Amino acid sequence: MIKMLEKAIAAISPKWACNRAFYAESLRAYEAGEVTRFNDGWTPINEDTENAEKTQRDLIKARARYLENNSDIAQAAIGGIVRNVVGTGIKPQARTGDEGLNFKIEELWRKWTRPENCDITEQQSFEEMQSMLLRRKIVDGEVLVKKVVQKNGTFPFRLQVIKSDLLSATMLIAPKTGNIIRSGIELDDHLKPLAYWIEKKTPDGYIEYDPDRVRADEIIHLWTRRQPDQIRGISDLAPIIKRLKETQDYLDEETVAAKIAACFSVFVKTQTGSPGTVGRAAVAKDPEKKKLQSIRPGMIKYLQPGESVETANPSRGIANAKDYVAIQTRLAGAGLGLSYELMSRDFNQSSFSAARQGMLEDRKTFEPIQNWLAGHLCDPVYREWLDLCVMSGLLDIPDYFAHREAYQAVEWVTPGWSWIDPQKEVNADITAIQNGGKTLAQWCAERGYDWREQLQQMALEKKTAEDLGLTLAIHTPITVQAAMSNHVDTGKDGGNSQDDNDDNDDNEEGENGKKEE
Repeated sequence: MIKMLEKAIAAISPKWACNRAFYAESLRAYEAGEVTRFNDGWTPINEDTENAEKTQRDLIKARARYLENNSDIAQAAIGGIVRNVVGTGIKPQARTGDEGLNFKIEELWRKWTRPENCDITEQQSFEEMQSMLLRRKIVDGEVLVKKVVQKNGTFPFRLQVIKSDLLSATMLIAPKTGNIIRSGIELDDHLKPLAYWIEKKTPDGYIEYDPDRVRADEIIHLWTRRQPDQIRGISDLAPIIKRLKETQDYLDEETVAAKIAACFSVFVKTQTGSPGTVGRAAVAKDPEKKKLQSIRPGMIKYLQPGESVETANPSRGIANAKDYVAIQTRLAGAGLGLSYELMSRDFNQSSFSAARQGMLEDRKTFEPIQNWLAGHLCDPVYREWLDLCVMSGLLDIPDYFAHREAYQAVEWVTPGWSWIDPQKEVNADITAIQNGGKTLAQWCAERGYDWREQLQQMALEKKTAEDLGLTLAIHTPITVQAAMSNHVDTGKDGGNSQDDNDDNDDNEEGENGKKEE
């Protein structure tokens, strides 16, 4: 019926039918896709990601670096992420299944992470390199790490950090392989990196424009992929660069306005034709015949006829600036997944619940970054380092390459965070551990501790206290259950055997007595 009506309308008035069809179509369209006089200047296009980004990548990178160096808000955001994600460093816990071997590997790793062993420049420890690499990834969008094998030194394996600026953009086709090179990366048909073309740079800072081809397995390319056809990174600050720069400019202008407002300026107005103004400018002078250019306490000065005084007091308050900066800071933090408190360090405006919720949301931002850094940087470095330690004889593992994956098993301990209300948080953790909802290893990992080191230290402290004849309240069977297992022999029937000495406290004797009964 409706189709027949539409055909009848079209036969009578084609224009009317066309308008009806356009109206019906507009009802089915998205408002976001409308082009009106209010948004006709906003017509972005869809194209290949790399072709779109390569024309702006360097400019965005330069602007982000400028803000890193000059904007306190940008520095607060970058520093807040690096401080919470890396902190004192992401450290490994070997999981080979052999505790003795785990200890040897972790001890050797601690030696390698010293600046003279892990850094090709011998200037940064591995923990310091983690902080710098994350910072460069946030600001520049990407950074390269080259795995270098050297024969000299205690350890044959070192790392070289390379700025993304040195990725060559001069060649389009690889000379020998014939593969496509896009923005310095040699790719296969599936956009998998095969090699990186890196420009050589002289010690005095000049690029030679004679790039070296470095195989992809020798390079760790740290960046975040947001598009399936993306091959290089873009600065994480890109969404908020404009906001940060405008806020910085606004604060600079407010500073100038405040300086002007702090000055008490006086203007002397002279009417045209008044005495002393004919033929020459009237100049007020003090008794010493010097020009009157300043105001002194207790000064009385009679003006010339026709002269009057006006003061300049700019009526500009700081209240508006405070609100404006707070809004901009809050929005910039939201763009990076950070709370206003972390961006501004302003904790006076938040309640306990709000501060705790903000911290929990921040942690949800930091934890994925920690996992990303452990998976994309620490894991590849650890595997390569372990291979070379075995091949160079630093570790004696005869069947290493037969069971390589099992020996390379590792768990990364990331820095933890402190509590807002320690009493509430500790009680909640104790309850979770006692009920089996959380293990000691999980609790230690949340705080950035090694659970084995915790138990070893607890056992050492208890033994030292007992040797000195002290009984500390913290050494109860609940808190040192794991540590005590090293000092109590277990019989076949599951009961605890009695020693000749009296090292155990009264609580332990009571428990043993009950078990014997």
